Amino acid sequence: MIAERARRELRAQSVGLQGVAMLGLVSASLLLSGCKDDSYAVVSVLTRADSVSGVAQFRVYVDNAAAEDVLLYPQEPTENLTLDTTHPITFSVEFDSTRGGSPSFGVEPLSLRGDPVGYGTASGSLAQNGVANVTVFVELGARRPLRGIDAGAGFDSGTSGLTCNPYAPAVACGPDRTCGLLCNQGEPAVGMCYASGGGSPGDTCASNNDCAPGSQCFTFSAVGCSVMTCLRFCDHNDAACGETGTYCNVPIVCGTTSPSFAACSRPCDPTGIGTIGCATGLGCFVYADESTDCACPGFGAVGSPCTQNSGCNGEPGCAGCAAGASCVVPTQTDAGAGGGTCRPICNLAAPSCPSGTTCHAFDQSTRRLYGFCQ
Repeated sequence: MIAERARRELRAQSVGLQGVAMLGLVSASLLLSGCKDDSYAVVSVLTRADSVSGVAQFRVYVDNAAAEDVLLYPQEPTENLTLDTTHPITFSVEFDSTRGGSPSFGVEPLSLRGDPVGYGTASGSLAQNGVANVTVFVELGARRPLRGIDAGAGFDSGTSGLTCNPYAPAVACGPDRTCGLLCNQGEPAVGMCYASGGGSPGDTCASNNDCAPGSQCFTFSAVGCSVMTCLRFCDHNDAACGETGTYCNVPIVCGTTSPSFAACSRPCDPTGIGTIGCATGLGCFVYADESTDCACPGFGAVGSPCTQNSGCNGEPGCAGCAAGASCVVPTQTDAGAGGGTCRPICNLAAPSCPSGTTCHAFDQSTRRLYGFCQ
């Protein structure tokens, strides 16, 4: 028998929003040459979540591969603007005929004191005599990385395109800060620097600022479950997790960036109530490699049919097991066909099973740690 690998439904703490409404336009030029400009970009700025008032000015970094220009809108900090999720503040950036391609626009809203209150970035494609519409979602509390990653410094393709490295945040973000991933479907991962907190891996969090350097706030989600905890990045290296019983085997898929990023699993106790070592609302499950990790539990009691260990997100035919149980299917059976049954998890070294059942090891078990009662 085998244990169906528990699904880990994770997303970065920041979630994208859709829909914008145009407001007023502030126009300025970008290193104009005295010739008539052939194209321009209309940049619309929103927050990704929540709102912030007292914005006096925007510092805009326009990067077009060969050069970077830094602009201020308006030129003097005389405005008192409010940024939110639905009413964008817009301005235009004009380009002469020597500019083209797909420039990136990094936007820092500034307070009256000139302090950044967040950061966001997006790209657009320029065409002669055309208009590029670019929407930048600002992450409140994020900071623009101080310097970029050296792609030749041993980082894999999952990080070499980022401006900060989640596996080594101090390089670009400085002390007491961390590098968080912004993940949007269909787009490359974006790295942003955040003030770090004291949250250890597995602790609950409300934002990326709650987690210690090298970790980020992620959401575990399933029907009836939404729990946010700090996870430690580990660059596909178990030793980077630094805890007994943790393994660098949690894939973090972030937009189109490949390969996936990696985070550490949690050492927890899947037996009995199956929640010890996990944040409130999560259950402890056994993975195919016999590592443990926390995830949203399902609703299947012992003896119920199942297709996977943990909770489902409304997929047709999906059924998960409650904490303390594992979805066990006969060897060479497809769990997706509904051939699994929720069985109590037991410790092979000190088994404790319901009367009339015994503790069996999972097929192809190498660590010989956990099994199931049947």
